[in-house]
Amino acid sequence: MTETPKDFSIALEKAGLADFFSDCTNAHRREYLKWIDEAKKPETRQKRIEKAVQMIAAKSAEENRRSKKTI
Repeated sequence: MTETPKDFSIALEKAGLADFFSDCTNAHRREYLKWIDEAKKPETRQKRIEKAVQMIAAKSAEENRRSKKTI
């Protein structure tokens, strides 16, 4: 498994999503990391990090809603 880059780790921490991301499957994490790493420009990388955090936050919220429905 590839280690999470520092800039992406910081963004996840700030959003309170670091634990959620670390609990994702290896394949799921690898897809995000590959997508971010493939950015050629720093601006593109930053935009991808921001978008990834948004997508992970949405997934986290969805899972929280689902878990509340089953209780």
